[in-house]
Amino acid sequence: MDIPWLLLIYTVAAEPSRKRAAIWRELKKVGAPYLRDGVCILPERADTRERLDAIAAKVEEFGGEATLVSGARLSETRATALVEQFHAARAEEYDEIAREADRLTEHVARETEHRQFTYAELEELEGDLGKLRRWTDQVAARDYFADGPPTGLVAALDRCERALNAFLEAAAAQEHGAS
Repeated sequence: MDIPWLLLIYTVAAEPSRKRAAIWRELKKVGAPYLRDGVCILPERADTRERLDAIAAKVEEFGGEATLVSGARLSETRATALVEQFHAARAEEYDEIAREADRLTEHVARETEHRQFTYAELEELEGDLGKLRRWTDQVAARDYFADGPPTGLVAALDRCERALNAFLEAAAAQEHGAS
């Protein structure tokens, strides 16, 4: 597995800790695992370079030092282990989203059974589904070694959307019947 890698080597002062925490959050957001303290890695691509360049600039803005190493090569064993680490991290995130989608589907089903239809509830449920879809997009953006979300997650989101559409139809029928 001959993958070129980008390494971000950085230091940020320990105090105030909010600066270090901000960098840590940005690295987590892009899915960059630590090789050791202050050394993160991503596969080298145009989008990952852009992301790590932005984080390096933030480190320097915070008074720290940042070095971006391009074209790093790892042993076959280490590269394979890293790719597996990336897969495992994204699978965990996708599983969490699927569990939340299933919970939302169950909630919509309960609301539909109780015939408690309100416009505010519908808006809230639609917002919840939108959040799950945005979360999926965020995870997919850092899923560097896959072609997108797993089919099980896509199916869970689709079930959720179908349940929400059924809720909407029932709400509309109730509203129409009440008029």
